[in-house]
Amino acid sequence: MSENCSPTRDFLRHIANKVIAEYSKKIAAGIIEDVRNHLGKAEDKYKFSIYGGDPRGIIAYLKSEDWKDLVDYAANTNSLELLRDILASLAREYSEDCPQVAEVAEREAAEIVKSAAVRRTEDLDPSKVYRILKMSGYRVVQRDNIVEIDEGLIRASIKVEKDSMEYTICKSGKAKTLDGVLSKISKIREL
Repeated sequence: MSENCSPTRDFLRHIANKVIAEYSKKIAAGIIEDVRNHLGKAEDKYKFSIYGGDPRGIIAYLKSEDWKDLVDYAANTNSLELLRDILASLAREYSEDCPQVAEVAEREAAEIVKSAAVRRTEDLDPSKVYRILKMSGYRVVQRDNIVEIDEGLIRASIKVEKDSMEYTICKSGKAKTLDGVLSKISKIREL
């Protein structure tokens, strides 16, 4: 394997953002923004930008818990295809200029494809639920197999079992009339 690594296209700016833009009409804006934020934080931490960093830092990132967390998030938001396509594009772009990164990206893309089917049948894990909610910006607490969210006016409790989740979501508020309360109940019922 060659130690040469001098790509002309930056992973985040030229490769990932291009793929993300292609998916922007297929995936919810919040998920797109979360993926962008995760990748941006990774670039800061692993210093893999071609602008003053070392693109080989991508290898460390793809082997890290940070990457695993992003893959878990993508799996739970049905956006694994986005990550797979980012990796495939990275492998194509870096195949000649940075083959060691391309090789790891290809392996990881193949792993995502293989694990997608397994993830559908895998046991649910309270710590995984906690981690995904935390990464999504919620204030969460985990107690054994229960994960609780407290967002002020909205509280949720999620009991995680082997093959299902039982949840309770509570929304608090104020109303001056019974009609106001009934109106809120009606809207919640529609969900």
